[in-house]
Amino acid sequence: MLGKLSKITQAISLVEDQNQLLELIVEQVCDALKVEVCTIFLADYDLNQFVLMATRGLNQSSVGQVHIDFNEGLVGLVGQREEPIHIQSAGKHPAFHYVEEINEDELSAYLGVPIIHQRKVLGVIAIQQKEERPFEIDEETFLITLAAQTAAALSNTEVNAIISDVERNQLVRCINGSPASSGVAIGTAKVVYPSLDLNSVSKRKAKDIPKEIKRLQKAVKRTHRQLANMADRMRGLISDQELSLFEAYQQILGSAGIEQEVGEQIKQGDSGPYALKVVINRHLKAFRSMEDPYLRERANDIQDLANRVLANLVEVEKFKLDPAPGTILVAENITASLLAEVPLDKISAVISLNGSSTSHAAILTKALGIPAVMGLDPCQISRLDDKNIIVDGYNGQLFISPDKTLIDQYQRLVEEEALFTEELERDRSCPNACKDGEIVKLLVNSSHAIDFDKAQKSGADGVGLYRTEIPFMQQSQFPSEDMQVDIYSKVINGFDGMPVTIRTLDIGGDKQLSYFPFEDENPFLGWRGVRVTLDHPEIFLVQLRAIFRASLDANNLKIALPMVATIEELDESFRLINQAFAEIEEESLPTGKKLYRPKIGIILEVPSSVFLLQKVIKRIDFVSIGTNDLIQYLLAVDRNNLKLRNLYSHFQPAVLQILKMIIEQCKDQDIDIQICGEMASDPLAAIVLIGMGYRELSMNAANITKVKRAISRFTVTEMATLTEQVMQHETEAKVKSDLFTAMEKRGLGGLIRAGN
Repeated sequence: MLGKLSKITQAISLVEDQNQLLELIVEQVCDALKVEVCTIFLADYDLNQFVLMATRGLNQSSVGQVHIDFNEGLVGLVGQREEPIHIQSAGKHPAFHYVEEINEDELSAYLGVPIIHQRKVLGVIAIQQKEERPFEIDEETFLITLAAQTAAALSNTEVNAIISDVERNQLVRCINGSPASSGVAIGTAKVVYPSLDLNSVSKRKAKDIPKEIKRLQKAVKRTHRQLANMADRMRGLISDQELSLFEAYQQILGSAGIEQEVGEQIKQGDSGPYALKVVINRHLKAFRSMEDPYLRERANDIQDLANRVLANLVEVEKFKLDPAPGTILVAENITASLLAEVPLDKISAVISLNGSSTSHAAILTKALGIPAVMGLDPCQISRLDDKNIIVDGYNGQLFISPDKTLIDQYQRLVEEEALFTEELERDRSCPNACKDGEIVKLLVNSSHAIDFDKAQKSGADGVGLYRTEIPFMQQSQFPSEDMQVDIYSKVINGFDGMPVTIRTLDIGGDKQLSYFPFEDENPFLGWRGVRVTLDHPEIFLVQLRAIFRASLDANNLKIALPMVATIEELDESFRLINQAFAEIEEESLPTGKKLYRPKIGIILEVPSSVFLLQKVIKRIDFVSIGTNDLIQYLLAVDRNNLKLRNLYSHFQPAVLQILKMIIEQCKDQDIDIQICGEMASDPLAAIVLIGMGYRELSMNAANITKVKRAISRFTVTEMATLTEQVMQHETEAKVKSDLFTAMEKRGLGGLIRAGN
């Protein structure tokens, strides 16, 4: 039996077309189990019905035509109970439902097994025979195992089947992805492909090393010119700070960056293209293993730059895209530079098979007001070409070849959204306050200077979290103290007089530097954050000295220590902080400059710190809660695991309870506290946090105006009452339901969905 199952499994792995997959399964099952009939029904959740999609032994003409309600027949019973149902005489069972079209009059024995993927019933696979007989345990376990494998296969192929066969009854009417830039658009898809891919480069030796290096230098210069032209094209469409993104690209590419590393690799005897591949793959491995989504997305930037250098190395001309107005741009990887090359006035939305809301492309689509969906369910994007599509950037959904009713519905939402956006723009100059006038500090999370201008225009009250990893990532060696001084000075001076919280270097485990590699068996519980910097005081002290030097004459600096789990870690961190501060005090300061002692706090993201909080508070000046990691550790959920994305939520009752516990302890000790994780960016969550007592929320710059609008429609008392109400619930669904209702009643539906 195991050999037969292995044979079917191998056959399944080679089939991409859904219909062929289902036909293969019913044929193979009948042969393997020596049964007369095998059928597969798949679930259509739009119609609440199971549809017969494949059969051997029943009427073939009924495939695609027979529909059975979810609560009807033996198929419906298997789906409802979500477990195998084994019946010796099907016709005698009270749930049996006779369907004339499929000719199952003479069949008796029945075994049905649900096909389930991520808690959702995708369908039912059943075997039948004429004689009344019990199926063997081996036959049942065989079918259960096959159903599980079928579920995995369907999850990868169902999207392609939907797209390629729009005329038949569709089983699912949309593709799911991650919302990257809010908004709604209706248009025609145009798929674009890279002209060259670094992965296609094969290993070759350099015939003439000096000539190969000159060839590299020429390619890099040409890429520099292209980047400058891209920046010119975007000038006037986005802010100067966002334009600095292309300057960052130039720095990565510069003589001290990729060019230098590739040159060294060529000197070892490799050809230019292969040397480029070796160097880039080294960087990509480091970036793609990172947990932080913003840092992980930098891999796409590096790869995009490398492909451009490669194209210039082999002197391949890139095609020019001339889309029609209303085009929806689709690519495997949408990059910032690709956006800079297309006529944006003709682009209504952007779809990227890979990527997320933290990519530079997503940052630019938000700045440009272009709806975007990224990180799609598995699909072949070539099949999207020239299809009519609705893009819902709020829910991260694509509707393929929609009917007129759906188009009309979304067209109304587009019009409503335009009006709502105008209203939000008028809020920019309003104070960050609740309806009763109580002030709430709305700060910005940042990893790059591109966030500063937008944050200040939106009324940000300072920087709640500045991640210092990016300068380290952009170098081929640890950045010098002077280089770090220059970087941190721009942050501190950019928000003159406003609080600026700088997080010390947070690398380790899954966030590695290409020049400082190490491996962890379990990176989420491994060597990371403050554990790394304490083990390497030579790195930590240089960074601390740079931060203190950058803050001369500035009294707005706060330093946050990441991943503190024990009192010992905190005490050792303070020892090094005091040492670095004393060193700067002892040095000759520039004339007229004054050194202020910064506030020191922790990023509270490890559950152990919550239970040590009473003792921790006595040593620090503030607490900043990193909800991303805190939720991950509290729920034991990898937030980057798509299979668990429904479980990772800041509305889980356990999360709300621990946040309430933290704020109560901090209030008792009268210590400053803020939220710096993604939770603060959610207008729904902001209402709950303020209701608990939080008054400092740090978020991405794009969400400041939305959070400002949300809190301006509630008094503090109303938020406290609503928070107390949702804290009584036992499930995430009930929490969100009450919050959705409250937002809708105040006309704030446009903050959480399409329309106004």
